[in-house]
Order: sequence, then structure tokens, then C-alpha cells
Amino acid sequence: MKRSLAWAASVAVALAFLVPGLWLLGASLHVESRIFEPGWGGWLDPSGWTWRHYPEAWRRAALARSMVTSLLQVGAVGGIGLLVNALAAYAFARLEFPGRDLLFAAVVALIILPVEALAVPMFLTARDLGLTGGYTRALGGLVIPFLAQAFNIYFLRQHFLSVPRELEEAAVVDGAGTWRRFWHVALPAVRPALATVVTLDVLTRWGDFLWPLMIATREETRTVQLSLANLFTQPPLNWGDILACAVLTTLPVVAVFRWLQRYVVPGEVRAGIK
Repeated sequence: MKRSLAWAASVAVALAFLVPGLWLLGASLHVESRIFEPGWGGWLDPSGWTWRHYPEAWRRAALARSMVTSLLQVGAVGGIGLLVNALAAYAFARLEFPGRDLLFAAVVALIILPVEALAVPMFLTARDLGLTGGYTRALGGLVIPFLAQAFNIYFLRQHFLSVPRELEEAAVVDGAGTWRRFWHVALPAVRPALATVVTLDVLTRWGDFLWPLMIATREETRTVQLSLANLFTQPPLNWGDILACAVLTTLPVVAVFRWLQRYVVPGEVRAGIK
């Protein structure tokens, strides 16, 4: 009985999360006049189904260009940022240096500060460093401020602490230095955590709106979220195109999450070991 109730509750929760997404997909495949039509009668009529919104959304939002920009952004943050954060986390977990605990406490304190509170000073710094304007500069402005992230450093440090020291001591006996212990022993041992950090970075940066709005001020530097938002102000206001654009911009992160899903949950569970 309890198992049946738990199964029913799980299905109900899953449906609660899936219904908006299913409605989004279904509405994007209907003609404009039937998207918000009450009841299901209009939706079940095949004459109201259409694929027209997808090529229109792709063209009007210039998604090809903005997707390339967003892919470069999340790729750089997920790749270069992973190395930067992993190196910092390993240093906090294994190396001894003056002020280590105080510096780590400062890193942990930064976790509570939202991007909105730092947006203005970050923008002024980026502007002074020349990280606004042209495509290359704007892309640097989208990437560089998020290469080192307090939460990722904390998260990876917890996993490095859970790696048995005996593994690294055995590597030392074989003549391994600090870099080899990090690269060949510690990193492979925390692969689930690395996958979790990459997934979180992709989801966060792909869906970011405020910072790209401040940095990517030119049409050629827009990210996917700015392109989607532009459809609300670009006449004519067509909800079918907006919903189709939302589906297209959601598919890449769904694919990435599905690919890395098997690592995410174990990684988050192990983060609380120490």
C-alpha cells in the first residue's frame, strides 16, 4: 500500500513538472488562433496543426547566430571554468599555505551573494577592461566573470576531501608530484562531481538573461535568451513563434542534462559527506 502511494505521488509530481513543458510543445504546433482556445476541441483538430512557427521563429530571432554565441559561452565556462575551479578546490582540499582557511571562508561567503547584487560593479569592471562592444570582446565579457565560481569551488573541494589520501600517497611513492596527483588521481576519482558542475554551469549560463543584457548590447552578440525576449518587442507579436523559439532554446540544455543525468544525483548526494 505504501509503495503504491509513493508511486502515485511520484507520478503526480512528475506530471506537475511535465504539463507546462508538454503544453509549450503542443501550443507551438498549433495555429495562432487556437493556441489559447479554451478546451481541447481545437487542439485535437488536425487542421489546426502546423510546423510554420518553427522556421519563422528561427528566422525572426536569428537563432543560428545566437545559438553559436550561447554555445561558445557555455562551452568556455563549462570547460575552462571546470579546470579553474577544480584547481582551486584541490588547493583548498590538499595543499597547505598561509591563510588557506580564511580564504576558503571568504569563498564560501561569496556563495550567498546573487549576481544581481554584483551586476553593476561587474559591468563597470568589464567596461574598463574592454569586455564590451564587438563580438570577441562581448564574448569575453560573457565568459571571464564566471570562470571562477564560489559554489563550484566549494562543491568540488568537498569531493576532493572524500578521496582517500592513501591513493595520493601511493602516487607519491611512485614519484608523482602535485600536478600528477591532481590530474591522474584526484580528478578521475571525482568525475561525478565534475559532471554535476558542468551541468549546473550549462543550465545557469544558458538561461542567463540579466548579464547578457548588460554586456551583449549589439544585435550580433545576442544570446538565445535575448533573441527569445526580442520576439516580444519585434512586431508582429506572434505567440506561436515565441513558443516555438522557447522549445528550440530548451532542447540543447535538455539534451545536455539527459546525457549527464546519471552523474548529477550521485554527485549532489556525495557533496554533503564532509
